[in-house]
Amino acid sequence: MHRGLQMVNELMQNDWDLENILRQQDELKVKLLRAQSVVAECKAGLADLERRLECRAVSIDERQRNSAANNSIRNARPPKSRSLDNPVNPDAAVAFSPRWDR
Repeated sequence: MHRGLQMVNELMQNDWDLENILRQQDELKVKLLRAQSVVAECKAGLADLERRLECRAVSIDERQRNSAANNSIRNARPPKSRSLDNPVNPDAAVAFSPRWDR
């Protein structure tokens, strides 16, 4: 960019040589096209990064929702039945014994 301003200043100081003016004009056009190309490339790269970040954010959000849903399902399950390693309290059976005293 600084070089472009320098070229303009040189133009103002020269004899207004038409060939020199046209050459410098062409050089400035080429630099402008290169700069526009770099800007377009940067915009495309930025758009790609934004799409990838959005996809990652959606993916993370879905994983968090799935994890929350799985946790709520896990917490809503009925308690596990007693295993053979945890026998029933024998005193509790007395409450369910038949009455023979009729």
